[in-house]
Amino acid sequence: MDIRESILSVAGFDASSGAGITRDVDTFFSFGFHGIAVPTCTVIQGPHGVERVKPLSGALFRDALGAATRGADIRGIKIGVLCNEVLVRATARFVGSRKGVPVVFDPVFAAKNGISLISEKGISACRSLLFAKTTVLTPNADEASVITGRKVHTVDEAKRAAEEILSLGPRAVIVKGGHLTGDPVDVFFDGSDLLLYEKKRLDVSVHGTGCSFSSILTCFLAAGHSLRKSFFATQGAFERLLELRYRIDKDGYYYVSSACRQGMHGARGDSL
Repeated sequence: MDIRESILSVAGFDASSGAGITRDVDTFFSFGFHGIAVPTCTVIQGPHGVERVKPLSGALFRDALGAATRGADIRGIKIGVLCNEVLVRATARFVGSRKGVPVVFDPVFAAKNGISLISEKGISACRSLLFAKTTVLTPNADEASVITGRKVHTVDEAKRAAEEILSLGPRAVIVKGGHLTGDPVDVFFDGSDLLLYEKKRLDVSVHGTGCSFSSILTCFLAAGHSLRKSFFATQGAFERLLELRYRIDKDGYYYVSSACRQGMHGARGDSL
C-alpha cells in the first residue's frame, strides 16, 4: 500500500487562493507532499485586500482537525492565521500530540491593509502555548515588533528581535526582512548560527509571500533537511517563484507563481 506523506496547514481560507491554506496546499503538492488543509477562518478577500474575517467555532475547528488528520502520515505542520485564543489552544494541543514533527509557525497578526487577523488574547496565547512547540517561527519585522514590544526597522534590530524571540521557546527564528528599511535581509537565528540572506526589493506588492515562504520551508524540514540547509534552500526556491509572479486582475496584488508548473525538483530533488 502506497501511503503518501502529508503536510498539514492550519491557516485561514483565502478564496482568491493567494495566501492561507489554498496557497499552502498548492505548495505542498508542488514539493511532492499531500496537503491537508484545516481552516481557522474564512478571509473575505480578493486581489485588492482583506475586507473582513470570520473565524470558525472552536468545536468545528477541532472536529475538522481530528477528522482530516486521523491516520494520516503527517510529516510537517505549517501554521498561519489563528484568529483567537480558542483556536490557538486547540492548535497547541494538536501540535503537542505530534512529537517529532517539524512545525513552522508564520504568526500572521494583520493583513497588508492593516485589518487585524488575531485578537490580543490570541497573541498572548501564542506566546505562552505555541511558541515553545514551534520548530521555526517566521515573523516579519512588524510581527517581530508586536512579539518583542519594540519596533524593528533595521537589520541590527531584527537580529536582537530574533534573539529575544528565541528565548520564548522556538528552536529557530527567521525574521523576514521585507518590512525593514532598505533592501530586505532575512535574519535566521537558532541559538548558535546567526545567518543573513540579502535580497533585492521588488517594486510591486505581492500577495501571499509570507505563506509561500513558510510553506516551502515546511516542505524542506518535512523532507528531513537541517534548519540551516532548509533556510537557504527555501530562499532559492522562493526567489524563483517570485520571478514568475502574476496577476489575476489588472490592478490588484501580484500573486506568487505555482511551483508545480515550473518543473521544480521538490524538497527531495537534485536542486538542493
